[in-house]
Amino acid sequence: MGKIRKDDRYNDGKFKKVEYFLKGLRAPIFKLINFNSKHKYQCPICNYHGPFLDKNNRLRAKCPKCGELERARLAKLVINHLYDNHKAAETSVLHISPENFLRKIFKRDFGGYISADLYRKDVDKQLDIQKIPYLDQSFDLVFASHVLEYVEDDRQAIAEIIRVLRPGGLAILPVPMLHEKTIDFSKRPENKRIIRETGIDYFDRYREAFKEVQIYDPTYFKAEFNLTIDMKEISETTTETKIYQLPNFLPVCKTYE
Repeated sequence: MGKIRKDDRYNDGKFKKVEYFLKGLRAPIFKLINFNSKHKYQCPICNYHGPFLDKNNRLRAKCPKCGELERARLAKLVINHLYDNHKAAETSVLHISPENFLRKIFKRDFGGYISADLYRKDVDKQLDIQKIPYLDQSFDLVFASHVLEYVEDDRQAIAEIIRVLRPGGLAILPVPMLHEKTIDFSKRPENKRIIRETGIDYFDRYREAFKEVQIYDPTYFKAEFNLTIDMKEISETTTETKIYQLPNFLPVCKTYE
């Protein structure tokens, strides 16, 4: 394998700068094209103000500047609500299956940070959430979004999260809301990575294990952040358009002190 020449690295750097420049134009161009739009929103992640993009059949879901969606915006607002600058600086975080935008926030604003995942290489630690390799009471916050639906023994994983949290620590553990009642499979279905389809009753598992569980939803914050997940469905037979909402919940679980 040949050496990477200095000129190649220089050209790669130039292309990256051009790419970032073009991405930076995306939001102002979209905003200019849609200046008459009656739907204008505020993104709490990047502070963009203006119309949002549709994402497939999700209406006005995506911020054109940072590219984040409704669940990410809700997560950012909840983090802001729970942690001011002083409290964040004293908080250590274990971030499992890390989202890039949250990783940046946690690393920048919080006192200690470890990213982790079972398979990914771009993390600080590869680990199995059912057997977390850290001492008791090592963290103040564990954040694991859309993780537990993949874990075979989710109750063991919840117990491990509680074990590594300090007294009064928080776990933020959102899962998909697919049904009223959770369906646990005896074995992983073919062509699926999940071991369960989580429903609204899944939060009862948190209530059994933690001292307190607070469920945040879009009604806790201003409508200008557009946190509702509005879906558009077009009938194949009548071509009628149906608009409906999917749940957007963020459970914050507190350990016993």
